Amino acid sequence: MSYQIITRITITPDLRVMVRMAANNIRPLDFRYDEVVSLTETLRTKGRPTLELELLSLFFKGLWQGRTRYDRAVGYTLLTDGIDKYEAWERCRGDKEYERGLLLRMRGFLHYRPVPCRCHLEYQRSPVRRIYVGYISFSRQRRRIFPSVIDAQAALVAKGWNPDKFQIVEEDTKNLKSQKQ
Repeated sequence: MSYQIITRITITPDLRVMVRMAANNIRPLDFRYDEVVSLTETLRTKGRPTLELELLSLFFKGLWQGRTRYDRAVGYTLLTDGIDKYEAWERCRGDKEYERGLLLRMRGFLHYRPVPCRCHLEYQRSPVRRIYVGYISFSRQRRRIFPSVIDAQAALVAKGWNPDKFQIVEEDTKNLKSQKQ
């Protein structure tokens, strides 16, 4: 299944929704920055809250993917509610009221910023480099650094992994401002 890789979503002063995106199944990735007419019409006719719900829906359904605040809001909601993404998606297909309630809860996480605490994941004492839906990539030299513990947990939940099977290791940061003298 193809999806769009999203790197930036911008609303211009004249209320146009501009998105930098590329299709995932065409190599090399050809990122382009264009207006999405349907989202622009939604913004102009129904307002920003409806636009945010539509964007969350696109990320929740997997049609759009990328490390944006919308993707993080979906991950945070699934993590805090303790629900599986695929079970929630299946339930949303039949129950539109449940889908609307879930999207409204996701919208509550759009401006959420967790406490910063740099960390990385380990699985059976091996540092995790990348997380995929079906498998995990390991590397002793390079590992993926997350800005907070909840970001690491949300990344696992978004890819369908159980966070309890992973160890979250905090990075040893030498921040001189936070040390007492």
